[in-house]
Amino acid sequence: MNSMTGFGRAEAILGHHTVVVEISAVNRRNLEVSLSLPKDWQDLDPEIQLMLKARILRGRIFFSLKVTAPKKNLLATWDKSAVSTSLKDLKELAECNNIPFEPDPSLLYRIATVQSEGSLPHWKDHQDTLFNAIDTALDNFLTMRGKEGDAMQVDILKRISILGRIVAQVTPLVPRQAPTYRESLLKRIKESGLELDLDDERVLKEISIFAEKCDVSEELTRLCSHLEQIDNTAKEKGAIGRKIEFLLQEVFREFNTLGNKSSDLEIIQAVLEAKSEVEKLREQALNVE
Repeated sequence: MNSMTGFGRAEAILGHHTVVVEISAVNRRNLEVSLSLPKDWQDLDPEIQLMLKARILRGRIFFSLKVTAPKKNLLATWDKSAVSTSLKDLKELAECNNIPFEPDPSLLYRIATVQSEGSLPHWKDHQDTLFNAIDTALDNFLTMRGKEGDAMQVDILKRISILGRIVAQVTPLVPRQAPTYRESLLKRIKESGLELDLDDERVLKEISIFAEKCDVSEELTRLCSHLEQIDNTAKEKGAIGRKIEFLLQEVFREFNTLGNKSSDLEIIQAVLEAKSEVEKLREQALNVE
């Protein structure tokens, strides 16, 4: 089991440039990928999409790739010819507009810095190093997802076990509902002064209708089946979150029906406890990949 949230980071050196790769994710029903790349490397988009989709199944993925030139290397990476050309162009532009042009060391430094930082190597010239950095960030990202998923799995299995105990607690209480109702009905008849006995057709019909109404054997059977499926699914790998969400929806529905059909206070209290646990599970399942 993997969580849908996670974070991974990696760095690589490409000549005089540093590449920083960061991957993060939040919950989403399907897989959505958002990329942030340098302007000169936009053609890298399809390659990264394939790498992410090969290893991530669900979630809103934020991928950031930044390339910077370390300050200490700027002098070594300046292109003197390009800086001179920029100064010449600025001088001509100033003369055309009758503006005095008096360059100073500060202007020279700014032109050289901008020129140096704006010149990126082509990513294909460093493809192996770059892709290794992306793979490392992905590994770190998936490791965090896996650790969070392990903790979630423990919690989910624990709560499924609690629900199983509630079903086991309720099951032997169900058969007593009809006899209890029968005794209550006869008591009310007696107290009302009506001349009816247990063999009266109207009494038998009333008891029969109630017994049919409070029959929850199908709900209990389905609950056991759903809980077993969730337990097995939570131990699987891959995109299991949506399946767990669906099964929990069915579990909640069965417990709700069980509560509606029951008149026994102990059963109703158990159902309320179960529904509280299911709600906690549903919130947890929203974060499962």
